[in-house]
Amino acid sequence: MIYGIIFFAVLLLDLISKTVVDATDAQIVIIDGIFGFHNTRNPGAALGMLGEKPWAMTFFIAITAVALIAVALFLIFQKTDSKWLNLSLIFIASGAVGNFVDRLALREVRDFIYMYFFNCNVADVAITVGGIMLVFYFLFLDEDAIIKKKENKDG
Repeated sequence: MIYGIIFFAVLLLDLISKTVVDATDAQIVIIDGIFGFHNTRNPGAALGMLGEKPWAMTFFIAITAVALIAVALFLIFQKTDSKWLNLSLIFIASGAVGNFVDRLALREVRDFIYMYFFNCNVADVAITVGGIMLVFYFLFLDEDAIIKKKENKDG
């Protein structure tokens, strides 16, 4: 239940923030040339990659759909006790759905957070945070973690 609430909260925050920025077309400079808010459109992936390719949008929609189905199936059928793993997947899925909605409706993604050399949105932040959490999980927290804390065998 809590994961559903988090999923929809992040998704709604993303979609509402994009809508507000679209409606107001706000341009806010926080630190000149480094950080601010302004409305941009991205027809590609991260940093506009593949945006000029005619097949790119179909590819992004298809790959997102497959990834979302995989995450949903994992969360439904893989009963894991790891709140960390589940939360990381919820962040990734909610961000993916936010950008998926843009791609389906607008054929591009609405970005508005400017950071030095790239633009992003709440969905991108959720995907990034979820991805970092996922890497951290597999490096340190999973029972088969790559980097395990050494257990004391003397006690």
